[in-house]
Amino acid sequence: MIERIDIPNFGCYANFAWNTEVRDPGNNVARFKKMNVIYGRNYSGKTTLSRIIRSLETGVISSRYDAPAFTLTLSTGTLSASGIPIQGHDVRVYNKDFVDEHLAFLRVDDGDIVPFAILGLQNKEIEAEIDKLEAELGSVDSQTGLRHRYQEHKKAHAAKLKLAKDAKDELEKRIFDKANKHPTGIKHNPLYRDANYDVRKLRADMQAIQTAGTVPVDEGGRAAAIGLLGEAALPDIKQRLAFSPALAALEANVNRLISKKIQPSAPIQALLDDAILQQWVKTGVALHQPSRSTCAFCGSPLPPELWKKLGDHFNQESQDLEQAIAAVQADISSERARIANLVTISRQGFYLANQATFDELGSQLGQALAVYARSLATLESELEARRGTIFTARPPVVIDEHGGHVLATIAAINALIELNNEMTASLAERQTRARNDLRRSEVAQFVADIGMADETARIKALNAEAEETKTAMDGVAAEGRQRSDRIQVLRTQLRDEKRGAEQVNQFLGHFMGHGGLRLAAVEDADTATYRFQILRGDQPAYNLSEGECSLVAFCYFLAKLEDIDTKGKKLIIYIDDPISSLDSNHIFFVFSLIESYLARPMANAAGMPLLDTDNKPIYRYEQLFISTHNLEFLKYLKRLTKPAKDSESFLITKKETSSSISLMPHYLRNYVTELNYLFGEIYGCADAGNANKHYHSFYNFGNNLRKFLESFLYFKYPFYKSDHDQRIKLFFADGTNSEALVQRLTNEFSHLGEFIDRGAQPIDCAEIASVAKFVLKKLRDNDPQQFDHFLLSIEKPDPFAAV
Repeated sequence: MIERIDIPNFGCYANFAWNTEVRDPGNNVARFKKMNVIYGRNYSGKTTLSRIIRSLETGVISSRYDAPAFTLTLSTGTLSASGIPIQGHDVRVYNKDFVDEHLAFLRVDDGDIVPFAILGLQNKEIEAEIDKLEAELGSVDSQTGLRHRYQEHKKAHAAKLKLAKDAKDELEKRIFDKANKHPTGIKHNPLYRDANYDVRKLRADMQAIQTAGTVPVDEGGRAAAIGLLGEAALPDIKQRLAFSPALAALEANVNRLISKKIQPSAPIQALLDDAILQQWVKTGVALHQPSRSTCAFCGSPLPPELWKKLGDHFNQESQDLEQAIAAVQADISSERARIANLVTISRQGFYLANQATFDELGSQLGQALAVYARSLATLESELEARRGTIFTARPPVVIDEHGGHVLATIAAINALIELNNEMTASLAERQTRARNDLRRSEVAQFVADIGMADETARIKALNAEAEETKTAMDGVAAEGRQRSDRIQVLRTQLRDEKRGAEQVNQFLGHFMGHGGLRLAAVEDADTATYRFQILRGDQPAYNLSEGECSLVAFCYFLAKLEDIDTKGKKLIIYIDDPISSLDSNHIFFVFSLIESYLARPMANAAGMPLLDTDNKPIYRYEQLFISTHNLEFLKYLKRLTKPAKDSESFLITKKETSSSISLMPHYLRNYVTELNYLFGEIYGCADAGNANKHYHSFYNFGNNLRKFLESFLYFKYPFYKSDHDQRIKLFFADGTNSEALVQRLTNEFSHLGEFIDRGAQPIDCAEIASVAKFVLKKLRDNDPQQFDHFLLSIEKPDPFAAV
């Protein structure tokens, strides 16, 4: 069923919002119900509304409407103008477009009337087969047959599709967030410097890591890569380490000196036997010669022959050896100083990736130099030992490492310098590679975190399940189509255009309808097809009056609801203004057709209403809309048989820039005539407590009472044709001044010309309530039965019931 309609742009409608405009007195949003009566003056927008509904029937929106936009809220969902054409809605609309399409003859003499067929009666076997096939098709409502099975499969398919879609949407959202979400998405990570990174690139990265088997890097690798990205280009290291080890030569010199054998010219045995003493004496000689004649230690005179004796012991050969030892010791000291200043390169000159290697090589070089220094110390120690025992040769010293490790390590450091210098030229490329590696590592971690493989497999399995349910659904649909196609073939065999024309004639002759016109189905012998022709008597009818055209068109529409393509369907029916320039008899005729053939519940052969499973009457329609501009027809429509608590009345009005739909006002909805309305206004004023909410009724009381009495008393006392005062006297004469009070209120309260001072005073609600009660009581006393029916017409209780 159709519940609401919003019309941003369609014909005379612009920016119409249902929830804003269509509200009941309690400010609740109203809706279309099972039966809907719509009133609107000509050109207010009734036909435009019917064309929106008819687009559901035809699947076409007229090209005359520029940028059409509307949204229908149905009980099953929503449908917008962009959703036309649409399938699955059984809608039939009677409006001007229907008449132009099917009954062109009513507009022009050379037009035609589209024939339609109703099921024939001649073949019971075919009908029995149709019934059997229809039973196999079943229905959704009764939960039987293929239609029910199809609906169940459709629900299962929809559920599986939803599961698959939800899983895919969730995965897509996580992928989108990983690529784009601020600030955690890859796009916004300053490490990667890619402001254009998006889902497409993320998918390419995911495919690449899947192909290459990329795994996330560890923290160390990540830190190294981030460090590389933070580096700037360094200047080349110009210096290289250079070193020529002298240890082998020093070893040879030391061994030559410490193993050299020398003898004193006149040795002093005591000195030869005591190396310390010999060194002490030798030192003393240097301290006393050439000027001292006494001992610097004890002060005793030094014998003259002492210097010759010591000179013969410490001869020139020993002095030459000592000098040679001292020279080699100086060479060793120079070598020690040289290795101490060997490394003059700072680690800061290296890129971060090479600094650890440099530190390691520096450590190795330090260890090699330490061994080298120890070897120098050994040589130095041997020299010092020979110097202390200058006349005693020492065995040669053996040095295993002569600086090979030092040279190898220096070569490695120099190679690292070369590599480091080369890295300057490739820094941008290496940073790009590191950036890509970091990004792919993050993507690999993301793939692992979300369980990409498992999620993809799950979605694939859900889609497979959905496809299985679709296959089952399509299988049932194929079975249904097979039976539906067979039914169509069988019904074609039962087509009877003559019965279609007879159905129209039945409606035309309904009650006191138009018996002078009839429709005939004329067969074309050449094509074996039928055409419809309007006859007056036995002659073709031309120059039909507008009223006759309206009658024929509407009877044709009603009859077509029984055609082979429509009968048996639960229809949404929209009847747009079936009344044109018809007289009162024809207006009632159209009303009676609608009441008899559409509005009343379906009945069995005994005339008893058919009931559904909820014990509610079954109607011929799913939903019914009737619109009119004719107030007399509207009066009749209020008498239609309506579904209990499932009918509503609406008003279409043309505003300054747009048409609008609203609930029908109280005065149009509840009062069949103005007399009923005026009686209701007087009734409301009989209680002074109503003045707060209905003050307008009290201010209009004089006018309302005067108009009511003029109309009511005119028919009660028709003899006094124009003497309203005399009729007032006759009705209210009771020996009191009540007649004068009524006259005063109807005159003073409906005119200000002669009573201008009253316009400056407030209304006396108490006085008005008293007069209203008096008038109501007079009506009740005069004719209780008529008074009761007045009360029924406004659905109010007797105010004097307890009196």
